[in-house]
Amino acid sequence: MSDPINEALVLYTGFGNSPFPRAKTPHLVQRFGEAEGAELKQRILDLLEELQQPVEGVEKRSKKSLTERAIEQLQPKHPELDDSGLKALAWTYSFGLR
Repeated sequence: MSDPINEALVLYTGFGNSPFPRAKTPHLVQRFGEAEGAELKQRILDLLEELQQPVEGVEKRSKKSLTERAIEQLQPKHPELDDSGLKALAWTYSFGLR
């Protein structure tokens, strides 16, 4: 069974449905219930905070964006994240860089 964090990330951020990231707590509660929704929201906030840590190995000549490097740094620490969850995080993170 896959980890619900991936679906929760998409719902919470509005990835794929919104022109910009939004904190949609009611969507989590509606889909997962009050207790699990609150737990998932905290996990999402923790992931977003972790993404704010300095990116290691930043090289000026790298063709990878800061977002790509941040996600690559996060991914090994969170094997529960699938492609949809990582894309929602990357989208949210990159929007915050603007």
